[in-house]
Amino acid sequence: MFCSAYTPSIYHLHAEKPVFRKQRFRVCSSTSSENDRFKLEYTPWLIVGLGNPGNKYHGTRHNVGFEMIDKLARKEGVLMNTIQSKALIGIGAIEEVPILLAKPQTYMNFSGESVGSLASHYQVPLRHILLIYDEMALPNGVLRLQPKGGQGYHNGVKSVMGHLDGRRNFPRLSIGIGNPPGNMDMKAFLLQKFSPLERKQIDEALEQGSEAVKTLVLNGFNQGISRFNLVQKYKFHKV
Repeated sequence: MFCSAYTPSIYHLHAEKPVFRKQRFRVCSSTSSENDRFKLEYTPWLIVGLGNPGNKYHGTRHNVGFEMIDKLARKEGVLMNTIQSKALIGIGAIEEVPILLAKPQTYMNFSGESVGSLASHYQVPLRHILLIYDEMALPNGVLRLQPKGGQGYHNGVKSVMGHLDGRRNFPRLSIGIGNPPGNMDMKAFLLQKFSPLERKQIDEALEQGSEAVKTLVLNGFNQGISRFNLVQKYKFHKV
């Protein structure tokens, strides 16, 4: 049994027609016991990629969060076809766990407006809000999954934290984009596209990252995520 978008807080498995209530989305699966059938409800995930809307910013370093959402949408068959809370969103599932994919359309520095609104509307707990964004402190193509963290120097993360009442205990997936070379202006670097070699590294990172997100959604921060982070840390290490 699959309940993809809006479902009631109480779902009767044998009812002819369920009554739907807004502001929640669940996936329901049924199993059997000695006496009757019962339901399992999976806590939904809000997965947000940060970036800037518009063709001008497509493929730039600052938009790799958007690219990860696009990758997840393709792999999990989620249609990104709805505008809500100033974000492009898509509702689907990873196996039996419901997910809401989102790409804020507010521009990077105001991303929190969308995240805070969506989290509130769909009643997603803080521990299930996964934020995906670019990180200059990591080498290009290196990923890191963490259960919490600060804002660093990232204005998008700062905005999200501000709209989550300053709380920092939400998961994040950082995608390394490296540091500006020489005396290059940071803003110019962030809005620059990748070189062919960097592009290849990012494409590989998006594939690896999508699998890591799936592992996180299904199993939480287990040993698999710890191994993933360790491998990422040394992925370009030369002996």
